[in-house]
Amino acid sequence: MGLWSQIFGSSKGKKSAKDREALDLSAFAVDYHSHLVPGVDDGAPDLEASLEMIDALVSLGYRGAVTTPHVMPGMYPNTPETLRPPFEMLKQAVSQRHPDFKLALGAEYFLDASLLDTVLNGGELLAPGGRLLFELAFSAPPDPGMLQEFLFEVQLKGLRPVMAHIERYPYWHHELNRFEELHEQGVTLQVNAASLAGAYGPEIQQAAETCIDQGWVRILGTDAHGIRHIDALHASRFRPAVHQLAEVALNSTLL
Repeated sequence: MGLWSQIFGSSKGKKSAKDREALDLSAFAVDYHSHLVPGVDDGAPDLEASLEMIDALVSLGYRGAVTTPHVMPGMYPNTPETLRPPFEMLKQAVSQRHPDFKLALGAEYFLDASLLDTVLNGGELLAPGGRLLFELAFSAPPDPGMLQEFLFEVQLKGLRPVMAHIERYPYWHHELNRFEELHEQGVTLQVNAASLAGAYGPEIQQAAETCIDQGWVRILGTDAHGIRHIDALHASRFRPAVHQLAEVALNSTLL
């Protein structure tokens, strides 16, 4: 049985001794970081899949989502112009199905030299509140100079940098103090619900829990590419770290 199957089964069966009672996930209100726009990246392949995930979010008490398609040169060369038409189609379908569910468009940018150029030229797609979600490579740490220059330019423009799924960068698992430094620099740090549910293994779960315990994390996201990630969110509601994060998360103010 794979990790995904295990966590989905555990949410319906026995809970660990360390688990609490299930959290009412409506406490988060808004999902920040998802791939709901149909047909633009490795997320929802079509409108039906998008609506399936949004139906599930609504059933868990969520009142909105900031969806963040990948922007990655060579793989997902999305731009505001390519993303807005399919997003508006999705938004219209959601308004008919769930009139009270708010949907906003952002993007998840891959940090490389082209992202710095995008920011310098004012071509970035921002989520509400001037938030700019970015991710790092999973295989190797970023060039420190490029990361710092990017953060400097973003904040110079009055924008709010948000680092995606911080727990999934294995090269920093033994240097978690790097996230403390980023937190102190004004970077908002986000973790994935699936990580807290154990879907990516114990090391990633431990990194996420430690960063939450230290008070560095401010956003819980599904990073939903498919319904399995919403199922993982549902499973995570027993975890103490999710209860802890619900008390300090910014999710309810993201729209």
